Parts: sequence; C-alpha cells; structure tokens
Amino acid sequence: MKTYCITGISGYIGQLLATRLARDAEVRVVGIDVKTPEGLDNIVFHKIDIRDPAITDILQAEAIDTLIHLAFYTHPEGDPKEALSVNIDGTKNILGAVAAAGTAKFVMASSAAAYGSHPDNPVPMSEDQPLRPNDYFYYSWHKAEQERLAGDVLGSRPDIKTVILRPCVLIGPHINNPTGDSLRQKILFYMKGDAPPIQLIDEDDAVEAFYLAATGDGEGVFNVTGKGMLTYPELAGILHKKIVLLPYGLLASLATLAKWLGLSPVSATTLRFIRNPIVIDGSRFQKRFGFKPKHNQQQILLKFLNSQIKD
Repeated sequence: MKTYCITGISGYIGQLLATRLARDAEVRVVGIDVKTPEGLDNIVFHKIDIRDPAITDILQAEAIDTLIHLAFYTHPEGDPKEALSVNIDGTKNILGAVAAAGTAKFVMASSAAAYGSHPDNPVPMSEDQPLRPNDYFYYSWHKAEQERLAGDVLGSRPDIKTVILRPCVLIGPHINNPTGDSLRQKILFYMKGDAPPIQLIDEDDAVEAFYLAATGDGEGVFNVTGKGMLTYPELAGILHKKIVLLPYGLLASLATLAKWLGLSPVSATTLRFIRNPIVIDGSRFQKRFGFKPKHNQQQILLKFLNSQIKD
C-alpha cells in the first residue's frame, strides 16, 4: 500500500484529487490543511499550517511515499504579505520536510502564469521557454520562485523524484476562485482590439493530470492543458454572455473602481496580466505520462455553463 499526502486537501483541486486517489484500495490518503475537508471519507487528516515545522514529524510518522503540494494562497489580488508567507515560506517548509523525511516523490502545482505575460511570448510555449514572471502580479512570480526553491532543495536529491506541473486556467463546476467569479457575472467586459488566445483545462482533466503525475514513474517539469484554444469573445459567446468591449485605459480604470466597490473580484492588475498570450504546449506531459485530456475548450465551458443552470 502506498501513502499519498496532499497539502491543501480542503481546496478546490485537493478534494477532487483525494477522491480520485481513494478509488484505489491499495492507496492511503493523508491530508494537510488549516481547514477540515468536507465529504472525504477514509482519509487521515492533520489540521496544520504548511508553515508549521511539525510537518516534518507528520511526514515521518505517516511514512509518506508521495507528497502533492497544492496548498497555496491563490487569489491574484489578495493580501500580498499573507500570500508571500504562505506561498514562499510555506513551500520552503514543505520542501524541507520532504527532504528531511526522505519522501520518495514530490509533486507540485505551478502554473503557466510562471512564464509571465509578455507581448513577445511564443504561441505556444514549451517547457524550454525561460520563465519571465511579472513582478506586478505576485501569483506569477510566486509560482516561478516556488519552482526555483524546489530545484534548490531537491535538485541534489536523486532519491526524491520531483514533478512540477504548469497547468493553464482551470474551469469546472466546482471552481471557487476569481476566474469562476468573473465568468458567473451576467455581463463580461474585455479590451477592444485583437484578443490574444487563451487556454482552459477542465477540472476533471486537471485532477487526472495530477493523479498521473503522482502515481506515474516520470519526473521533470511539464505544461498541462486541455484541447485547443480560444479567445475571450469566443468564450463569452459559448457561455451566452453579453460582452462589452472598451479601450484598455478606460476598462482598467473601471476595473479598479469595481474592485474597490466590491463589484468585481479583480482589478486592472489582472487585466494587465491577461493582455498578452500565455499559451502552452502540453504534448511533453501527454507523451511522458499518457495523459489524454477529454474536453476541448467548448466542452469545458458548456460543462461549466450547465452547472450554473442547475444551481
């Protein structure tokens, strides 16, 4: 029997991944989070902050074979000090615990956002593309820094296999983040001009990718994406949403005001980040781990739309 530990098990993907792993009778799931998960049976749960040094003792006592690190402060425009503490200090602590406990495998969720938002981004980008995170968007540079930390701590440990996944934007019925909040609004706003391509991945496909990364034999850094790409106006059409196109400067000012008034989950900071294409090539992960995404971009959005109708 193998024992898998998920940090952030009470989160959006953590709960879905725990359920996926628990389908195997020969698997034992251990969860770490500051919030008790709901609806998860047959797991061992430790209510503890990922910044707590006692994490090392837990990994040793539970004899963890593989740790999947999903515990992050993910709101792109939340408290920057708390985000830095959780994302950077917390990841340092987790990596130190994995190294000290001699855990056989470490899997971490990074993001395509680590490549950064730049007008000259290649379309698509392979894993060989240098990371150029944007300092104004802490989610981007936190992900890049977490990857660097993983390399520093575990790069000299051939006994610990490391897999880092860089997924594109996750969408699904269970999504609980600013992306989902934005798509649930009755009217969508976007910039006038040429719309850069975007990529989505269905939540179930993303969970399967992490499952394969955790249970497979490969290691390395991999992009993960669904089938195809689309533009934001195309997205609005599939969701049957009215879209209002405005000049970037005006839209940026309105976004900042809406965020301040509590009418929007994001401000001009996020708008600035999505001005440029961040399109990734996921073929390397597909070939190495046998990953086959089931949903194309339209299917992803229709699944999300149908879940809103049912609600």
